[in-house]
Amino acid sequence: MLPKILEFAPAIAFFAAYKLTSDLILATAVIVGSAVAAFVLQYLLYRKVSRMQIFVTVAVVLFGLPTVLLNDPQIIKWKITAVNLILALAIFICQVLLKKNPFAYLFGQEIQLPASAWLTLGRLWIGFFTFAAGINVIIAFCLPDLLGITPQEAEDWWVDYKTFGNAILNFIFALGCGLYLLRRNPELFAVKSEDGK
Repeated sequence: MLPKILEFAPAIAFFAAYKLTSDLILATAVIVGSAVAAFVLQYLLYRKVSRMQIFVTVAVVLFGLPTVLLNDPQIIKWKITAVNLILALAIFICQVLLKKNPFAYLFGQEIQLPASAWLTLGRLWIGFFTFAAGINVIIAFCLPDLLGITPQEAEDWWVDYKTFGNAILNFIFALGCGLYLLRRNPELFAVKSEDGK
């Protein structure tokens, strides 16, 4: 339970700092400090850090430090887009160039799927991560022109999206992928039901 709290604490600290101050530079400094602190604390408590936590901490530092040091709030807004594009590119490289499906590698022992289903899953996630990268660009940089709102209102929307929206999109898409796989491979549900008895 504590590792999950440590993973989400920096995002919540960022959200709270921004909502209390409306200062994106200060909120970015808070997320950088809390991400590094959560990383160190997780290592001290468990002598290991998850790969995802390492990736997220590196991304926060790479985009957060320049934001704070250059006093430019636009830099941190690119983080979600960059992370999503890196994930899409990583899946593409593994699946298309290296001919190794990352989902089959990660989940193949728990879930038995035909190779075509793993390929479809990879393609779906490449598409989704690319789409999510584009959505972030629109929310981070285009809302004042699209909706006729002030830059401050647009920044408020982006902070809400960064903290909750992107995670909700990921969850909904993952759930949709799971339902799609079950519909295309109903034997998965039968196996799980038998295991549960």
